Amino acid sequence: MAHSKLSARQIHATVLEVLPATGLAFAADDAKRTWGITRSTPGAGLGQLRPGQRLELTVINHADFDLVSYYTPLGESGMPPGSSPLGRPG
Repeated sequence: MAHSKLSARQIHATVLEVLPATGLAFAADDAKRTWGITRSTPGAGLGQLRPGQRLELTVINHADFDLVSYYTPLGESGMPPGSSPLGRPG
């Protein structure tokens, strides 16, 4: 079995739907791709998500698919809370 090199990237997406009873949430990025988040995906927690909310997703590229490996809500500035455009805590 060949080992492939994994690569990660950050993308911004908007929460479409949160289904806490099933442990799922769905978000769409600017290219209209839909991403799934489960209750076991590391991040803020499904209880913190609301439709229309902006997220930063860390997406891992596997050989045949991409997978959300972490997510964090974005603040009104479009940046994760506690960060600033200059890279210093806000």
